[in-house]
Amino acid sequence: MRNIEMLLFIVNVILLFVCAFLRLPKKALLQTIGAGISMLCGGIQILVEGYRWQNIPLYGSALIIGLMAFQSYRARRSGQPIQKSSASKTKTWLEQTVIILVLAIYTGVSALLPSILPVFAFSEPTGSFPVGTSTLFMEDVTRSEPATDNPDDHRKLMVQIWYPAETSSKAPNADYMENVPVVLSGIREAMSLSPFLLSQLRYVKTHAYTDAKISSAQERFPLLLFSPGLTGFRNQNTFQVEELASQGYIVVGIDHPYDAAAVIYPDQTTALLRMEDLSGFEDYKTKTSYWVDDTKFVLDHIEAMSSSAQSGILSGKVDMDRVGVFGHSFGGATAAQMLMKDSRIQAALNMDGVLYGDPVPERGFDKAYLQMNAAQSIDYGWFAQSLDQAVQASEHDRGHYERFWAESQERREKAAMGKDSYFVVFDHANHMSFTDFYLFSPLLPPSGAEPRRVQASINELSTAFFDRYLKGKQEINMETIVRDRSNVTLQKP
Repeated sequence: MRNIEMLLFIVNVILLFVCAFLRLPKKALLQTIGAGISMLCGGIQILVEGYRWQNIPLYGSALIIGLMAFQSYRARRSGQPIQKSSASKTKTWLEQTVIILVLAIYTGVSALLPSILPVFAFSEPTGSFPVGTSTLFMEDVTRSEPATDNPDDHRKLMVQIWYPAETSSKAPNADYMENVPVVLSGIREAMSLSPFLLSQLRYVKTHAYTDAKISSAQERFPLLLFSPGLTGFRNQNTFQVEELASQGYIVVGIDHPYDAAAVIYPDQTTALLRMEDLSGFEDYKTKTSYWVDDTKFVLDHIEAMSSSAQSGILSGKVDMDRVGVFGHSFGGATAAQMLMKDSRIQAALNMDGVLYGDPVPERGFDKAYLQMNAAQSIDYGWFAQSLDQAVQASEHDRGHYERFWAESQERREKAAMGKDSYFVVFDHANHMSFTDFYLFSPLLPPSGAEPRRVQASINELSTAFFDRYLKGKQEINMETIVRDRSNVTLQKP
């Protein structure tokens, strides 16, 4: 619960129980005052923090107390004594027990709904820099949009930049999501999750300051490019991008149109998610090339923006000799492809992504590579159990999926284990543990993988990896860091 929500809950619980068991001559008046206090507190909460449907039971407390007052007035007008004789003076034990039980259930529901669908807060970034953020629109006029039939429709991207900011910044804290209803409609398509259930995300704030001035503490900062997973969105790893920015990185998140939950352009037109029935390496090869081209275009654009001759927030601030890339799921596959195909990329982090695209060379990557896997994702037992469901939901037979497993786990991942490659496994985690998703509700995370603990480990490993290979901190030992984390293990070739 947020602060005023918690205060409203406490006040209403006290008022409900006190007003239900008042035995004073002016009981009706006091109950009316109680209803007014409850209504006033509810109005203040809505005015300051905003209305959300999860608080409807809290808002309804004023009505319940008001009904108590109405009943007391009615009893007095009908001539029924407020103080009754010894036989009927007090409610029976059974009546009191029922009232207490009903009020306890009501207050329990009042606390439960906003707790299981919270307006959560991200953990404070641990780096020395405040974090600024800014959103940019980019259009690649050299490429047509493959998802539409209009040949004049060019590839249009929305990107968000997180960067080290000036300490004195007084800019407002950025919202977690822009255009929440539209993005949630895309999430519904991907997960069959009603936007109604997640509408409280419009109140979630981040630690980043909107359009804050970039820090002058360093002449230039290393650059990291981030791609979400298919059906994801550029903010889906806010826990991670803010941490990296606080550690002295410029981070650029990319929304890939028609593959992201939703992309909303400055003119308010949208590129909504288009689900495709793709399966296997051949199906995804073309899509991987689109994402790689998107990422290269963004990198080109950022390089041009960072020229000292250009004006803007990144002017002269990007160190193009220190560039890395990371991503989740399909975005992780894109990161691995960028490592192979763009000479500017020096290090790549793949979070639970299958290595789609061109095969990894047999000798492995010749640059730094970190693969983070969820224990579930590399568990053949779990994979085998899900085969029947996958076969029923598609046109493929079991052999198709068995060949996919062999190619992804026994061929491509093993080939990727080069000299400066690290493969770590997060115990008890699953695919979505590498995103913000499990902060949305305490009912979502898998048992044994508390999201904030997993996120802290992801942040520590991500920062250490990029610090070693982009900032040149050779004293960092990745194996030692992994061993110091009880929820993470190093996977050997």
